[in-house]
Amino acid sequence: MSGEISRMFALTVGSRSLLILLPFIACCLALVVTVLHPRRLREHHGDARGMWIYFTSFFCFFVAAPVLIIVLSEPSPLRVLASLGVQVGNWALGCALAGIAIPVTLLVSSISSKMPEIQAQYPFSKAACASDGAFVRYEIGYLSLYYTSWEFLYRGILFFPLLNAVGFLPAVSITTALSTLHHMGHPDSEIWATLAVGLIFGLVTFLTNSVFYAVAIHGMMGVFDDLFIYARVYRGRARAAQ
Repeated sequence: MSGEISRMFALTVGSRSLLILLPFIACCLALVVTVLHPRRLREHHGDARGMWIYFTSFFCFFVAAPVLIIVLSEPSPLRVLASLGVQVGNWALGCALAGIAIPVTLLVSSISSKMPEIQAQYPFSKAACASDGAFVRYEIGYLSLYYTSWEFLYRGILFFPLLNAVGFLPAVSITTALSTLHHMGHPDSEIWATLAVGLIFGLVTFLTNSVFYAVAIHGMMGVFDDLFIYARVYRGRARAAQ
């Protein structure tokens, strides 16, 4: 059975890293939705520290460790990483799509950030809204540690092997279903939005053959949401407290 699975994914991750990576990812996903869930981390470590632990854990589990596994187990690790979308890809199309996404995400975020349930959910760390400096530091970590890891996981490690094995539609459907389930406990409106943008990000990744543009667009959405909420709800309080 393991040989059949390895041959199925041979065009992306070789059998050496595949048989380690997929069980490892499954265990890590179980951890981040249980003992390392943001809610539990905030309860035990406080709002700010809990979220930094979560972001760092997410990056270690879904970027640092997978890259290390591939480097140590594959004879051509750079080729394998490129096959998982860690490459510039179709940069002209990717940059065009990212440019189009800027006004669209600004508009969507300006609307969604007015919703009480979204304001209650984001930013994940309310302590990050204590000052402009704290907010900027939080958003840098949010983008570089969390969104990079999220897209490498769902649009890289999981998407490209499935793409080669079963084709685009099943691959994008499966990875979008998984990323949508990862949002359980979030507002209903966000879960439906996650379903829609998951399909879009999968298409962007497929067309550009790179995860970087999905990282950029997804990161814009998250940061713009936080920015609008911070400006509307928290910035006045932060300045008054100073």
